[in-house]
Amino acid sequence: MTKNSPSGTADASPNSMKRIGLALFALIARSLQQVATFVITLLAARFLAPAEYGVYALAIVFITLIQTMTYSGFYQWIVNAKEDDKLVLGTAFWMITGLATLAASLLALFAWPLAWIFDAPDLFPVLVLLAAIQPVAGAGAWFSAVLLRRGAVNTHFSIMFAQNLVALVGGAILLWTWQSLFALVAFRYLRVLTAILLYLLFSPDRPSFVFRRDLARQATKFSGGLYGARFLNFLSRYSGDLMLGLMFTTAEAGLYRFGNRLASGATDIVAQPLRSFALTQFGAAARKDAELSTPLKKFTGSIVLLTGIVAAVVVVMAPTVVEFFFDPAYLAALTVTAAIAVRSVLNVGSLILEPALAARDRTGLVALFNLVWTILTIASVLIASPFGLAALAWSQAAIMMLNSLSALLVLHRAGIETRPAFQSFTTALAIVGLYYLSLTALWSNLQDLFTAELTALSVGLMLAAALGGVVLYISSKLRVFTLSVFSG
Repeated sequence: MTKNSPSGTADASPNSMKRIGLALFALIARSLQQVATFVITLLAARFLAPAEYGVYALAIVFITLIQTMTYSGFYQWIVNAKEDDKLVLGTAFWMITGLATLAASLLALFAWPLAWIFDAPDLFPVLVLLAAIQPVAGAGAWFSAVLLRRGAVNTHFSIMFAQNLVALVGGAILLWTWQSLFALVAFRYLRVLTAILLYLLFSPDRPSFVFRRDLARQATKFSGGLYGARFLNFLSRYSGDLMLGLMFTTAEAGLYRFGNRLASGATDIVAQPLRSFALTQFGAAARKDAELSTPLKKFTGSIVLLTGIVAAVVVVMAPTVVEFFFDPAYLAALTVTAAIAVRSVLNVGSLILEPALAARDRTGLVALFNLVWTILTIASVLIASPFGLAALAWSQAAIMMLNSLSALLVLHRAGIETRPAFQSFTTALAIVGLYYLSLTALWSNLQDLFTAELTALSVGLMLAAALGGVVLYISSKLRVFTLSVFSG
């Protein structure tokens, strides 16, 4: 016992440090994408009117649909499939790139009718140009899934980091010098092309001409429910943008999208890396026929805590950020920012449902779940939209709370023990609430202490990070948060 104890302690410390390092790097890599988007949004808000940014925002909604489908279904089949690597990877490459090409072709075909429906002539060339690069983005999705199957999470996030750094610098230069709607299109091209170049340089795998029809049928059967679920999830998430574009002007759509981007962009810094880690860990558990309640519990609590800390910072400090950096016209989006930040914290149900049920090969249940909630979400959008941006955004937050609770119920019905996950969910929400109240009081005192907004903001962010570190430490002791989520 005595001899083994020091060894166990010595082993635990390097593992903990490694996980901390991986967690920080994953967050930095992902956050750099959000920083790049934030900077481009900032420059767009500086140089473009809300109506112009609204055209780009509407176009990105449709591109997001293609990307949503590309990073689901076949993408997840690559991570979960138990068959031989060469056969799986070869077949999946043609399936993913074929899907991306088909979707892009359909978007280009319908670009003009969409521009007419939304009464936005500039939407037509923007959609055509963005659709043209999607087959290349599909190949990038294949490389990404292969790295996750290999457990090469470090390589995955290293490429993401480099890609986003190039996009940040290049996109800022483009928009600063060009000051055009089409500079935003060029920014998207830069991001996609940089990613594919990095994958070709650093990924050990290459596409092959191998294509197995039996595996293609298996992949299609596995993916059908996931594609239906992702499409429905897309409708529920972006129906507000589309309804505003149809019912109002592109200026309202631009304000809603700006407020949405400010909140979801910040929370995605932690949510999206955790989605990747969850997919990897649930996929590994599926291949080993392991119990799923443990990863379910740790991801539920950790996602709520990490996104909650970021969301609290956004809600408290967003008014100062927008007032200091942006055109005053964008202050109207602040109520949307607060509501979407809350919705992002409550989005944990959809983040864990898909990888957990995919690991159980119950993808059809995912589609059914999303069908029900898409209908409810669209209904709430139709009811809330006439009452303005704030009512629309807060209705989405309320719907997401019910969505996450029902997701846990569905997982329980699927045979996965969810009581520990539910306890983590409620405890994490309570901790996040206390963090928000503490940060609000702290921020109020800082604003009284520092008259210079930039100084107050800088000090506030440092103190928010320190307070967040304390909260995570306490949460780890309560077994609500664990660094083991950041492992491949």
